Amino acid sequence: MAKKHKIRDPYRLTVGKQLAWSGRGMSTASNVLVLTYVTYYCTDMLGMNAVLVGTLLLASKVFDGFTDLVAGVLIDRTKTRLGKARPYEFSIIGVWICTILLYSCPELGDIGKSIWIFTTFTFINSIFATLLYVSEPVYLNRAFKYEDDRSKVVAINGFLITLMCTVVSVIFPILMGTLGTSRGGWTTISLITGIPLCLLGLTRLIGVKEVNTEGDTNAYSPKFKDFLPVLKNKYLRILCVVSILTNIIVNSNSTVGSYYFKYIVGDIKKMSVVGILGLLTPFLLLLMPKLLQKISIRTLFTWSFVIGCIGCIIRYFAGADMSMVVLSTLLQTVAVLPPSYFTLLLLIDIMDYQEWTTGSRTEGMISAVGSFSNKLGSGLSSGGVGLIMGLAGFDGTAAEITAPARASIVALSSWIPLILFIVMILGLRLFDLESKLPQIRDELAERRASKTDASS
Repeated sequence: MAKKHKIRDPYRLTVGKQLAWSGRGMSTASNVLVLTYVTYYCTDMLGMNAVLVGTLLLASKVFDGFTDLVAGVLIDRTKTRLGKARPYEFSIIGVWICTILLYSCPELGDIGKSIWIFTTFTFINSIFATLLYVSEPVYLNRAFKYEDDRSKVVAINGFLITLMCTVVSVIFPILMGTLGTSRGGWTTISLITGIPLCLLGLTRLIGVKEVNTEGDTNAYSPKFKDFLPVLKNKYLRILCVVSILTNIIVNSNSTVGSYYFKYIVGDIKKMSVVGILGLLTPFLLLLMPKLLQKISIRTLFTWSFVIGCIGCIIRYFAGADMSMVVLSTLLQTVAVLPPSYFTLLLLIDIMDYQEWTTGSRTEGMISAVGSFSNKLGSGLSSGGVGLIMGLAGFDGTAAEITAPARASIVALSSWIPLILFIVMILGLRLFDLESKLPQIRDELAERRASKTDASS
C-alpha cells in the first residue's frame, strides 16, 4: 500500500525561516544594548559634561519625527521584486558602520566631539534604524500568513534576542573593564562586536521572503496627509504611550546600570553576574504563545507591569546588596519582556482596525508611529539620564561622586521606573481592541473577497 505523503503548507513557519528572521533581531537588539553605553563613553572616556551629552542625544531624536514620517510613506509606496519591506534590511550595514564610528571619536575639542557624537548617533537612529524598525511590523505581517505563526516567531525571536543580549551584557562589561580603559580600546571593542553582529543581521534579508499580500487590493498611494487619520486611532495612541514608557525603562536601566555598579555596588565587573542570571528570563518567552491562547496580550502586559513595580521597590532598598540587586533586576527584566516583543502583534491588530474603520491599511504609517514611539522612549532615556545626573552634580572625572549624584542613580533605578509602570497599568485599562478583532477580521475578509471578485 502506497504511503500517504502529507502536503506541507508553503506558508507555514519553518526552522530555517525562524532562525533567519531572528538573526537581524539579535543584531539590532545588540546594537541597542551597545548604544546604552554612549553616555558612559562620552563622560568617562571623552570627558564631556553629562548635561551636554544628554542634550545632544535628546536633540538627535528631533530628526526621528521627520524621518519616521518619510519612512512610513516610503514603505507604503514601495513595490519591488524583493517586496514592500524586505529591501530596507540592507540598513543594518549602516547601523553597525556608524556605531563603530561613534565609539572611535578622534582627538577633537569639545565642539568637534559634540558634532561627532551627534552626527553618528543621528545617522544610526534617524536613518538606518528608522528604516529597519518602521519596516519590521510590515515585514512580519507579509512574511508569515498565519497569526499563530507570527506569535511563535515573536516568542522565539524574543527568546533568541534575549539570549544574545545576555551574552552581550556579560561580555561588554568585561571588555569595558579590560580594553575599555582608553579611547582606542573602545574602537577595538566596537570592531569586535560590530563586524560579526552586522553579518548576523543580514540573515533576515537573505532567508525570509514576503509571501502574504492580503490587504494589497487597495491601489491608493498614501500621502503625508494620511497620517492624520492614523494619529486619530485611539488604540495606536495608547500603544505609543506604552512603547515610550517601556523603552524609557529598558534603556534607562541599561544606561544607569553601569553607574549603579560602579558607584553604588562598587565594582562594574559585577554587572556580568546579573547578565549571566539573565539567561533564565528568555525561557519565559517560549511559554507565552500558549499563555496567549488563554489570556489577552493586554492582560499579559498588565501583570508584567505589576511584577515590574515589585522589582522597583526592591531596588530602592537594595543598595550594594547583590542578592537584592539581582532579584530586582530579574523582576524588572521579566516585566518588560512582553511589551518589548509582542507589541508587534498589537501593531498588526491596529492595522486591521485602521483598514476596517477608514478603508486604508497604511501599514508603513502605523509602523512609523510605533517606531517613533520606541525611539522617542530610547532618546528620552538617554537624554533624561544625562540631564538628571548632570543636574544632581554628577562628574565622571571626579574621584568621588556627591551624595545627590548617588541619589539620582538610585532614583533612576527604582522609584522613577515605578511611576512609569503604574502609568502603563492605568493606560492599558482603555485598550479593548482584542475583544473586537473577530468581527473586524470577518468583515475585512468579506470586503477583500468582494474587491477580488469585482476585479476578476
